[in-house]
Amino acid sequence: MSRPLLPACLWALILALPAVSSAQAPPDATGACNDTVEVDRFRLLRQLTLDLWGRAPSEDELRTLVSGEVDEARVDTMLASNEFDRFVERHHADLLWPSVNGLDFVPIAGLLLPTAQYGDGGDGNRLFNIFIALYQRRELYAACKDEPAVFDEDGEPVFEDMVDGTRREGYVFVEPYWAPGTQIKVCAAEASVRPTNEHGDGCASFQGMYSGQCGCGPNLEHCADLSVAQTLLPMLREQLMRMVRGPIDGNRPYTEVLTTVEEELNGPLAHYYRHLAPLAIDPIVLVPPVAPAELADLPYTDFAWRTFRRTPELHSGVLTSLAYMLRFQTARARANRYSNAFLCEPFQAPVEGLPSPNDECSQEPNLSERCGCNYCHSKLEPAAAHWGRFAEAGTLYLDPQVYPVFDSRCAACAENPQRECGFICDRFYVTDIGHPKEAQYAGVLKAYEWRTREQIARMELGPKALVEDAITDGRLASCSTVQLFRRLYKREPTEAEVNGELLELSRAFQAGGFNFKSLVKSLVQSPGYRRLVR
Repeated sequence: MSRPLLPACLWALILALPAVSSAQAPPDATGACNDTVEVDRFRLLRQLTLDLWGRAPSEDELRTLVSGEVDEARVDTMLASNEFDRFVERHHADLLWPSVNGLDFVPIAGLLLPTAQYGDGGDGNRLFNIFIALYQRRELYAACKDEPAVFDEDGEPVFEDMVDGTRREGYVFVEPYWAPGTQIKVCAAEASVRPTNEHGDGCASFQGMYSGQCGCGPNLEHCADLSVAQTLLPMLREQLMRMVRGPIDGNRPYTEVLTTVEEELNGPLAHYYRHLAPLAIDPIVLVPPVAPAELADLPYTDFAWRTFRRTPELHSGVLTSLAYMLRFQTARARANRYSNAFLCEPFQAPVEGLPSPNDECSQEPNLSERCGCNYCHSKLEPAAAHWGRFAEAGTLYLDPQVYPVFDSRCAACAENPQRECGFICDRFYVTDIGHPKEAQYAGVLKAYEWRTREQIARMELGPKALVEDAITDGRLASCSTVQLFRRLYKREPTEAEVNGELLELSRAFQAGGFNFKSLVKSLVQSPGYRRLVR
């Protein structure tokens, strides 16, 4: 190893420099700025490397500064490096909160059911399905016997009546799609590859699977074990991050993050769209955003990412991605996160607080008019309307041809509480009239309740229209600049900075075609970034 050009003690001192805020100190109570000093080139490199690459500089990187500077070319190199993706991901993880894994069982139950599960008897390795267990074995979590299956002359597994009242068959070995070349124990009923149930419902549909008469199909393609869920959940987060990184890495307009109708898929997600989404226990993704026919050539084990176009055109970048809409389950939550992250406009209650819940105005069912609540909801509800054609607690696009604004069957149900409404009416339409003012909305799609004519018109345009408004009036550029300032400078900007330097930077950002890397470069080359509080 070559001898460093600086004494070892000096190198140790440089490498041990603490991570401190590099921003100019905000004014004190008198309005005067605290004393600051411009950082030296070694500390500046450390500061840039920590901020943009998420690590401290190496000794070799520091050594290049002995006779050099942290110039524009070095900043360009850092922004062009793959390591800059760390910054992009950390920044947008803070904006989008893509903690799909934190939902624990919810996405597995809601998205992957009927999820095949491992039996809790014997050696615990017999894959079984809860619907087959309930309807054929007579007990929700009943697995088959821990012995090879016996079949009748028609090739159907033979069930034996057990002393506990259940009926059980044996197991067979099957090669699952998620582990080709291996064999696992599967209860014989689950291993069935029959195409329909006795009523003619296809076993590739949720009606067929929920009858308990359909198996998992060839190579268990319609079922999943825990390893599949553990693979899919991080893939949803990665899909969202790829949607973010794509425009930034390609120096395309940052606005594409919020407006593109494209998404990337790999083998696991393609298999989910083709074989698991149509069997969801709730119609969350019954119609995937990419047509399954386009995904036929992607096996589960193919982890390469490919770009596909989503339908309908209402899709809007990350704002209608599976990860975003599963993380934020309601239209209000989706609009709220967007407003906080990309417009810097949080919805906050009035400082005087809310009126008493006993006040007559507090009983108003329309939140845009309810006392106190209207302070936020008069602005939140129009924004939330842009997600009105996407299912809450899910991601299904509510196609007007399938889910009209008004359904007479659901209206009749709402008017007769004793009538069986059915899943679709209860899930998507107003059928529970809790206030006299709600009666006018009986049978109306829930997303349209209390909407004004203008909001309904905007609803049919999707979230993209909300983004386009913010692009036009400059709010997206302004907020993006402020959010990056907060991350890089480790503090809130002053009012003078917002109305001065940051305003100019946001205007240049917008005029320059929303180049994210150029905005970061402008911020780290600003004199304020090079100043250190004494």
